[in-house]
Amino acid sequence: DDEADMREYYQRMLTHLGHRVVSCSANGRELVDECLRQLPDLVITDIKMPEMDGLDAAEEIGQKYPVPVILVSAYHSPDMVGRANESCVQAFLTKPIKLADLAPAIDFAQRSFDRQRDLRQEDIELRKAQQTRHHPDHSKD
Repeated sequence: DDEADMREYYQRMLTHLGHRVVSCSANGRELVDECLRQLPDLVITDIKMPEMDGLDAAEEIGQKYPVPVILVSAYHSPDMVGRANESCVQAFLTKPIKLADLAPAIDFAQRSFDRQRDLRQEDIELRKAQQTRHHPDHSKD
């Protein structure tokens, strides 16, 4: 988040929930760099940030290091929600964020990410099996 008080809030709330915060970034470029250096288990990012918005940062991170993402915004526009739905975002929160909102969003994001990862793996395995059936190895004849 580009607001220092929000970064401090996340630090306190996430620590209270039993998470370890490995980095707090003030802009999108810093977020990407820190995530690729720290390899976190979860990313929580504001959408409106300097240098690169949170959604673009999440996309870049996800291309290099797939990780669950929670997108946060002070605004709830249909365009932004649509953009988030088409991206690597697993959950969306609107400010102000309460502790009671954060814990279930984290759980939802992690479970959603795990399901998506499992489905991608299952798809890969099914495609391999299908290729094997259509193109059997005749070198054993």
